Amino acid sequence: MFNFDSIRHMEYLVSKKKEMLESCQEEKIVLLGGSSVLYGFNTDKMQQRLGKPTINAGVNVGLGFRYLVDHIEPSLKPGDHVILPLEFGQYLNPSYYIFGFGIDTFVHRKYWANRKKYNKKVKLFLMSLRHAKSSSTPEKMARRKATILTHTGCLQGMDAQLRNPQALTPLSFPESFHETEAMSEIKAFMKRCRNNNIQVTLLPPVFYADNMPDYYLTELYEYFCITVSPNIFRLKASEVYDSVYHANLGGQTRVTNKLIALLGT
Repeated sequence: MFNFDSIRHMEYLVSKKKEMLESCQEEKIVLLGGSSVLYGFNTDKMQQRLGKPTINAGVNVGLGFRYLVDHIEPSLKPGDHVILPLEFGQYLNPSYYIFGFGIDTFVHRKYWANRKKYNKKVKLFLMSLRHAKSSSTPEKMARRKATILTHTGCLQGMDAQLRNPQALTPLSFPESFHETEAMSEIKAFMKRCRNNNIQVTLLPPVFYADNMPDYYLTELYEYFCITVSPNIFRLKASEVYDSVYHANLGGQTRVTNKLIALLGT
């Protein structure tokens, strides 16, 4: 059984976040990234504590960084502050990836208009079908319905721990650091923002892991001149919701407070 509700939901999130940004005429804080941003940061609380419009523009790392930026960047304005707590996969995945392909192909049905964006199209097509099959389980569909999207774009309703973190697929990293196309895209986006008087802060993601490859992260963060610890938003085992990148309520509260403190310094 193929069920594209998950991909349709991502398209809904992209459209909703774009609408939130377009409707805000004030200088704002924008958190941009994948689902670790969506689940990890309570932008309702940030907006209240920081006294500034704050929008959670996180969706899913599988869209590809450039796919998300294409939809979000036109709504950014001088004076905005973009925060990028990017998942490790954002640096490694193609800039237009599986779920961007899925939205263009199965939701918008505009594959031919967008086909030049995507490499290895047959592989992406098969990956999309596998996702459509695996995401249609009653458990996963129930999890999607259990969360609530707030007026600032973050998720609420993750009050429990649905998966044992020890049973989740662990994060994987390359054996050595090398520059990727996505890294070049991220740097180019940051440069465009700064040229338009938009502040950018690149940060580590919200994540859970038992062990971390110091050799890789040291070089990655030196490449991007990130000076904070890679573990600043690292989750405890009890703070995992249903994925290594998804915080439950307790984890979201703790890492949100850490980001508020960081922005307040």
